[in-house]
Amino acid sequence: MTLLRKNRWQSIDSLELLEGGKNYFPAIEAALARAQKSICLEVYIFSADEQAKKISDALASAAMRGVEVKLIIDWLGSSPFQFEEKLRSAGVELHYYNPAWFGRFGFSRTHRKLLVVDELEAYLGGINICDDSKDADGHLLNGLRWDLALRATGTIVEKVHATFLRQWHRMEPDALHPRNILKRVFEQESPWSSNHFLGLRHGTKPSLALIARDNLHHRRDIERASLKAIGQAREEIWLVTPYFMPGRRLRKALIHAAQRGVSVNLLLGKDEFKMLNWSVPSLYGQFLEAHIEIYEYQYGLLHAKAMVVDRRWATLGSSNYDHLSFLLNHEANFIIRNHDVIKEIRWKIADQASEVASKVDRDSYIQRPMYIKVFNWISYGLVRFLLSLLTIGTKDKALPSIRD
Repeated sequence: MTLLRKNRWQSIDSLELLEGGKNYFPAIEAALARAQKSICLEVYIFSADEQAKKISDALASAAMRGVEVKLIIDWLGSSPFQFEEKLRSAGVELHYYNPAWFGRFGFSRTHRKLLVVDELEAYLGGINICDDSKDADGHLLNGLRWDLALRATGTIVEKVHATFLRQWHRMEPDALHPRNILKRVFEQESPWSSNHFLGLRHGTKPSLALIARDNLHHRRDIERASLKAIGQAREEIWLVTPYFMPGRRLRKALIHAAQRGVSVNLLLGKDEFKMLNWSVPSLYGQFLEAHIEIYEYQYGLLHAKAMVVDRRWATLGSSNYDHLSFLLNHEANFIIRNHDVIKEIRWKIADQASEVASKVDRDSYIQRPMYIKVFNWISYGLVRFLLSLLTIGTKDKALPSIRD
């Protein structure tokens, strides 16, 4: 047995951006319908609405015609799961990730959203199995949930498939047997070292990489890649996330980029969780002071998680820019270099910012009433305290320098 140290950068066969459920669900429904060999789906939320029923029907139909179907859903995110009996009866193999509030994997959740069909095509992004027009409680939104995903073919599919299988084997009954632990260690790809980053300046050909965060070997991969790209930015950064609670490193990296003349733009979610509505604005002052543009999403719900740097590097996937994604949950992102889809992602984000978001005005922010400033500060402190409790023991040594 030898440690896998293959280059994570893969050549791109095909890469397609899927905007929202209106494009994503028809694509994966068609993929499930044509599946002949295998289906591997890992998702945080598998809802109980009509859209989720369509996907569950497609999974059951595939299993009944002899396709091997494996499904991983998060115990918390998908509870209660309405389709378990139907799917198991059809022959679908199902695992719940971490089936307890504090289980074998601590507080961590699988927040990944990935699908592999016949080991030929992979889908990855931020889209859960749920109706885009409804919130978590089933109430109609004032618009559609805005989200992004990618469909990829080529050698990258092998990487996504292997990532799914590693997660699957972690949940097998004999996963903690010493023999199986040792096997996983030797089958695991080596973590990124300080000179093995997914930055902008290594290679000019269109290429694609998968970074899947876990709490073992790849605890900091997504954060490292993002920090490296920000540190190398020379022209422009667009960052979109529904939940923005960045740590000190990310805040400093964005501010330093703006101070050296990079146009930094943040498109942030609003109105999903009231506590975040009150706490996140506490961060705005330092960003506005550095002339970073902040846009608050106003239509429906923002759920996309992506960053584009200098129009030639992008990351897109399940990872938010907060402590839960960077320090606790299992996440999966694609990183793209030198491909036309990067400009498409950038255009989609900028279009949402200009069309359905409100730009935060620096003067209005400074002049907001004192009681709001105090409440912002208290809310931010409370959220950071709760996040610190959830992620206790997950912080490790300082990351290597992100500068050139």
